[in-house]
Amino acid sequence: MNRHGAGAARRRSKLLALIGRRMPWRAVLTLGVGCVIAGVWLLAAPFSSLSVLAGLVAAAMVLSGLAEISSAEASPRPMLLRFIGVVWIMVGVVAVVWPGITILGLAVAVGIALLAGGAVRMVTAVAGDGDERFILALSGLTNVIVGVLALTWPAVTVLVIAVLVGVRTVLFGISQIALAVKLRQGPLDPTKSKSEPRRWPRWVRLVGVSLTLVLALAGLAISVAVNRAAPDDPGPFYTAPSPLPEGPTGTIIRTEIINGFRDGATTYRVLYTSTGYDGSPTAVSGIIVVPDGVVPPKGRNVVAFTHGTVGVATNCSPSLRGCKALSVYEGLDDFLGAGYVVAATDYQGLGTKGPHPYLIGKAEAMNALDIVRAAHNLVDAHAGTDFAVWGHSQGGHASLWTGQLAASYAPDLHLVGVAAGAPVSNFVELFRVNADTTVGKILISMTIQSWSSVYNKAVDEIVTPAARPVVTKIAQRCLYDASQILASAPSSLVLGLTFLKAPPWEVEPWKTIVADNTPGGSPTGVPILITQGSDDPIVDPAVTAQFVSDLCANGETVKYQIILGEAHLEAGQVAAPDVATWIAERFDGKPAPNTCSTS
Repeated sequence: MNRHGAGAARRRSKLLALIGRRMPWRAVLTLGVGCVIAGVWLLAAPFSSLSVLAGLVAAAMVLSGLAEISSAEASPRPMLLRFIGVVWIMVGVVAVVWPGITILGLAVAVGIALLAGGAVRMVTAVAGDGDERFILALSGLTNVIVGVLALTWPAVTVLVIAVLVGVRTVLFGISQIALAVKLRQGPLDPTKSKSEPRRWPRWVRLVGVSLTLVLALAGLAISVAVNRAAPDDPGPFYTAPSPLPEGPTGTIIRTEIINGFRDGATTYRVLYTSTGYDGSPTAVSGIIVVPDGVVPPKGRNVVAFTHGTVGVATNCSPSLRGCKALSVYEGLDDFLGAGYVVAATDYQGLGTKGPHPYLIGKAEAMNALDIVRAAHNLVDAHAGTDFAVWGHSQGGHASLWTGQLAASYAPDLHLVGVAAGAPVSNFVELFRVNADTTVGKILISMTIQSWSSVYNKAVDEIVTPAARPVVTKIAQRCLYDASQILASAPSSLVLGLTFLKAPPWEVEPWKTIVADNTPGGSPTGVPILITQGSDDPIVDPAVTAQFVSDLCANGETVKYQIILGEAHLEAGQVAAPDVATWIAERFDGKPAPNTCSTS
């Protein structure tokens, strides 16, 4: 060993001796036990708040920097690794002293640092010699891959770092407990310290870095798959002409056939005129499905279908996905089998230029009523003016509002019944029930982002600064399948329980927005069917029961049907055949069942 190495070893020995003399074993034991408890707590609930996560990420940066510096001595290019270590520490310190930095900003900083550190390790490996080059190169490649993952899927990076800090804290605590046991036996003897730093055997380090590389590649593959799962951007079909065609709302701008959508029917993708959330003319997309067969003398009856939540981004339009969105249309086959035309709006801002007025009642209703008019204007549909409306979840909210606005907005149409499954009938309870669930935070984020854009209101009053970019990121995702929900889940976990500064229903202008978009404020005047899964974790069955009670008190004719043992999405599919039967009876003019007198 050279004199520099021997001197460094002596300094480490003196430091150990100093700790052994000045730090009682009880203090070391207390520190170790505390670290173990803290680490276990972090692993059990690492996502309890954004402030905790920010601190964890900053701590991880500092620890990573110290690790780089401590391992630099054995490297062929120690100065490079020390430089990277200093960079890690500086970024971590900045994260601590800069309260305005966001979680996603931290993740980007981690990604850049990982890319730089990985590149340095790979350069060092090329410049070095011996068997350690391979391990160093694999380590550098892993850093680069994880750095890319951090930049493409930042929420995942933050969560992983939080967990790693918890693991490190536990391991550090265990080491301190072991040190306390040794200190209790007597002071450490610096003369027994080895002159060289202890290292794991080469095969152990090789296996470890190889497994880490495999995990990094798996994460990158998942990230690529998730991003590929997002629908394509809408094409020219969804671009509205300027100016819009003259004429009443429901005027068809253009159509095209979606081949293979459903056997025994012709499906048209349509772009039609409607009224926007701000009262101005707008273009809206959707589909009109026309069954084959003989046309009745008075034309085909129409079911206005209002779909549930699929996202708030422009490329989340159901008509854009075509055949891949069949599961969105609960009861489609039942309606087509009965000979009805199904007219399903995408709603404004889905497909067409945004923003999408998510859960904004009047906009949903006007879009639904105008696609019924568009179906009537589609010559090959042979659609009459009699129609019923059915939707589940967001669609249930839209269906109720369609019933409220039908008489005043579309007196040329004849509404025979309103069917709503698990409708959003009470925003206050919706927020309360879902504020602490993964899917719930996704839905709340989409609601907040949509309302902020539609009403041109800043979210500063209700969303913490660190959470704002996360909320925006969630609103860019769709919710059609498991892979898309997976893409939003890490961001939802990052939000934790503290992303809402104040309940939206208590702060203006959000309090007024909540009140204005709550259904039930005006009479419907036609029979209503409400369905609800008994095990629904998103829309509380008790809230729906109270809404039904309020409808009954207002003199509405309501049938309330509980789907036993079914959760949120499943209840819509299970209820669809009964909904189709109920709608058929409304078209036939049969007396509507009324459970108000028996509830």
